[in-house]
Amino acid sequence: MRLASGTVELSTIQTLCLLTGHIIRAGSYTRLATYLMGNLRINGLESLSNLETERDERKLCHVSLIMLKNLHGSMHPPKDSPNLLAEPGEIVSPLGVMIFNKEIARGTSGDSKPDIGINGSSVYTSELWAMACNYAASHVGVDAHPPWSPNSDYAMINFRHCEHESLMPLRFRLHASRFQDYPPAELQAHRDYWSPWLFFQLVWHAVPCLLNHPFLLSMRLRNFRRTMPQSFLRNSFEQLTFHSGWVVHFLELIEMKSFEVSDPTIGQCVAIVATIYLQHSFVEDQAFNRKAQTGFEKCLRFLRNMGHRWPHINRQVRQLQQLRDSVSPGGLMTDNIAPGRSNSRQKCDIFGPELAKDSVGCSGDPSAGDITERDFALIGSAGISGHKTVAPECVTYPPEQTEDPIQTPSQISPRMEYPGLPGGA
Repeated sequence: MRLASGTVELSTIQTLCLLTGHIIRAGSYTRLATYLMGNLRINGLESLSNLETERDERKLCHVSLIMLKNLHGSMHPPKDSPNLLAEPGEIVSPLGVMIFNKEIARGTSGDSKPDIGINGSSVYTSELWAMACNYAASHVGVDAHPPWSPNSDYAMINFRHCEHESLMPLRFRLHASRFQDYPPAELQAHRDYWSPWLFFQLVWHAVPCLLNHPFLLSMRLRNFRRTMPQSFLRNSFEQLTFHSGWVVHFLELIEMKSFEVSDPTIGQCVAIVATIYLQHSFVEDQAFNRKAQTGFEKCLRFLRNMGHRWPHINRQVRQLQQLRDSVSPGGLMTDNIAPGRSNSRQKCDIFGPELAKDSVGCSGDPSAGDITERDFALIGSAGISGHKTVAPECVTYPPEQTEDPIQTPSQISPRMEYPGLPGGA
C-alpha cells in the first residue's frame, strides 16, 4: 500500500529486503528497493569503513541491499566492464571501491591495509561470490576467450580472488582466529562474529571450485577445437582438490564444534563441492575414489543438517542423492527419468498461463541452454581431463626422478666455497 500510495518509508525498503527469499522474485524486489534507496541520495556512503561501528540505519539498509544483490548475483547478467556486476553509475560494493580506489587516491596504498571488520569483509566476499555466479550463469559465445586467456572472465575472477585474499585482515585467517580452539558454547555465544567468519571462509574456497568445476568448464569449452593446454589442465585440477579439501576441513570443524550454520549461501557452496566429489568418486584410482566418496558423504551430511532449517536445501540433498544414483562412468543414465519430467527449474513460475507458454524455461527448446548427455562425459575422470580436446596420451605428472642419478664427471657441479659460513657452505 505504501508503494502504491507513494509514502515509502525506510521500513518499506527493509521489508522488500526480507521478501527476497524467493529466488525468482528476488531480482525484482532488490532492484525496486535499490531504486527507492537510490532516490534517497544518501550522503557519506564513501565513508563506510567498519560496519560494526556504523549506526546510520539508512546506510546499513543500503549495504544490506548491496549484499543481497551480490548473493543473487546470477540474476544480473555480467557487463563489459572489469566490475562484472556494475550497472551504469552503480556502485556494487562501496567497501570494495573503498579498498581498491580510495586508499590509492590518497596515496596510502603502501600503508597498512584498513581493517573493515568481519561484516564488511562479508559484504566484500559477497561481491566475489556474485562474480562467480555470473560466470556460471553467463552464455558463452563461439568467439569467447578460453579460460586461460588474460582477457577471459575466468582470468578476471581469479585476479579478484587473489586480490580479495591480499586485502583481507590477517586476523580472519584460520590460524589467527583459532576457531578450532574455542569450546562450542563460546562459539555459539558469539554467533554474530563466527557466522560471517564462516561465510567468508567457505565462500572464498568455493569460488575456485565453481570456476574450475569440470561440468561448467566443459560447457564453456564446447566450442574449443584445439588441444587443451596441459598446464591449464593441471592447474585447474589442483585448484579443485585444494579448495574442495579446505571446504571439507571446515565442515569437519563445524561438525566437531556442533555449530549450526544457518546461512543458505554456505549450503550452496557445499552443494557445489559435493558435485565435484561425486564426479571423482567414479575414477579408477581406488585411493582417490574412496577419498571422493568420503568427501561427498561429508557434504551430504552437512546439507542434511541444514535441510532441517531450509526446505530448499533439503530438496538439494534429494537431488544430489538422485544424481548419485543416476550417473555411471560413461555419463548420465537417463533411463530412470520419468516421462514428461523436465529439468527446467522454476524458470516460469512467476508467469500466468498466457505468458508461461512463451517462457524459454517452458518451451522445451534444446537450444535454450539445456544440458545434454554428451556434456557429462567427464564422469570417472579427474577434473576436466575427460574433455574431448585433452590429448589421450597426456602426461599429467613429470617422470619420476631416480634417488641417486648416475652423474658423469661433466655433469657434477663444482663445490662452491663461501668463506665465513659454517663448514664453508
